Amino acid sequence: MTENFHALAAQDHAEPLAAQVGVLYAAALNDDLPGRHLTLGGNGSRATFGLPTGATLALGAHRGVVDYQPEELTLCARAGTPLSELEALLAGHNQSFAAELPQPSAQSTLGGAIATGWDGPARAFGMSLRDSVLGCRVINGRGEIVRFGGQVMKNVAGYDLARLQVGALGTLGAILDVTLRLQPRAEHRAAISFEIAPSELPQWWQRTRALRPLLSGTCYLDGKLHLRFSGRAVAVHDSVRELGGDASDLDWTALTNLQLPFFGGDRLAYACLPRFSQLPLSTGEGLIEWEGARVWVRDGDHHALARDAARLGGFVRVLRGPGVPSLVDAPGWHRGLRAALDPLGLFNPVQFKAVFCAAEDR
Repeated sequence: MTENFHALAAQDHAEPLAAQVGVLYAAALNDDLPGRHLTLGGNGSRATFGLPTGATLALGAHRGVVDYQPEELTLCARAGTPLSELEALLAGHNQSFAAELPQPSAQSTLGGAIATGWDGPARAFGMSLRDSVLGCRVINGRGEIVRFGGQVMKNVAGYDLARLQVGALGTLGAILDVTLRLQPRAEHRAAISFEIAPSELPQWWQRTRALRPLLSGTCYLDGKLHLRFSGRAVAVHDSVRELGGDASDLDWTALTNLQLPFFGGDRLAYACLPRFSQLPLSTGEGLIEWEGARVWVRDGDHHALARDAARLGGFVRVLRGPGVPSLVDAPGWHRGLRAALDPLGLFNPVQFKAVFCAAEDR
């Protein structure tokens, strides 16, 4: 059964948005607008994390649920729809997103979540945002509306192209709507903590391997290792009782939404690393998630951080503060795909060069 969400159905601005892009494309093609480009944006909730502001193609008004099939565990919604509205809708059916989506503010949108590609603490123990995407519609650089993927797993045409929109920062097109996989809500959650030294983390990562599938988050901050469990109430209680420790005082919602005091300030970067990595950090310098696979750093030398991450087989993204040159250039297929979808490079060219291109290629 498909549910009808008439209250939001009228807020479809796909055609006018595509027309805007088409006009700019035609002008740029005729050299009437040299050097012009489109910066994409929704409600601006991620601008404080170094993403573009002053968007010329505003997607925030393009909102609403297109299709929700609780029995199929799928949802299709427009890019400008606030995540908070979607979560409230899903909660009414005892469901949630299959991936954990950060919401930096109450205005955070689905399109912003897809474009940035950020995952919450559960990423290392469940489904990533990219893996949860079944399909999407985008406006390409010619002002055409194209669809990738579908609304069910068996429709795989364009499936991978839809997933590549996750984390692309709008450089592969303007996202109009997205179809996502859902899951039943966890029956119970609980969290415990242990005071340990950074040098003890590798031993703890060995222990956490045995805690799946109930483990849904790890966080090391200020000398404490916090473990979150989700699942059947009886199983969660048994795991917590067996491990011992103290009740965790960490605000997991604030952690997910990047709203802890740690994330404030003028500088913020994170390193993505192979799981169980050990980046050289002192207590208080960083916040470690995903069993060592993601490390947030608010102070220090971002260039040194990038070198250390590259040595371990990872990379760094700077959200606030002086940027660092990419040490890995965009692969040929990425450049080819961008050229096919956006031949004149209208969409977020500054972001593409800053994030996906090596310094010598800019």
